[in-house]
Amino acid sequence: MPSTVLVSILSYLFLAVGASAEPVDALAGQWRTVRHGALVEITDCGDGTPCGTLARVEDRVSGGQLHDVRNRQPDLRGRPLIGVPILWGFSPDGEGWHNGRLYNPDDGKEFRARLELLSSTRLRVTACFGPLCRSQVWTRSPNP
Repeated sequence: MPSTVLVSILSYLFLAVGASAEPVDALAGQWRTVRHGALVEITDCGDGTPCGTLARVEDRVSGGQLHDVRNRQPDLRGRPLIGVPILWGFSPDGEGWHNGRLYNPDDGKEFRARLELLSSTRLRVTACFGPLCRSQVWTRSPNP
């Protein structure tokens, strides 16, 4: 009987390790968003989880605005748009990364987020507000 319990525990641990998300290295790089064609730079947060910052936004989209003016926190409205944290706080799961946060500088809102690497050049980004979720597929930028 004890050996059955041990085998069950070891099997569970093996499956849990095998079901981990893609390593952060697979996500690292610049990704082009769908709506505005902005570039988000994804790197390791330093703890083995992905973080993303705004790396580029076209003038036609930003209207020449260089600061995070729509941020809901007044003390952050003067910070430069380039370098603003866009993605953080993720945990690995079997299909990607979940329980993260996504910041949208267009409206200053923050959402629950999930990341799923579909291929080496396609990343599904899902943002949720309450029970409503919306996904986009970002494409890897070949020219950082």
